[in-house]
Amino acid sequence: MSPRKPKAPRCDCCKRRIRRNQHELVLSDLTTGQVIGHYHAHQDCMVGASKYFYGKGAALRASFIHPDKCGENQQHCDAGLSEGAA
Repeated sequence: MSPRKPKAPRCDCCKRRIRRNQHELVLSDLTTGQVIGHYHAHQDCMVGASKYFYGKGAALRASFIHPDKCGENQQHCDAGLSEGAA
């Protein structure tokens, strides 16, 4: 029996799965490295992630994960966000 693939994480804002071909925003605690949340890199879902930035004394790391379709030239990728959000 072959091992199962791990399930894609769910977005903590919209509760839908984040597929492998979608951009993802991962929030983690800077001191412990513990993952706090996974979010779609859509403007609406990232607004849901902003609740953590208004907390008291929280040191967070925001990691923007690109899917393979972005290729090696990821510095110019805007994840399909509008110019004001990117």
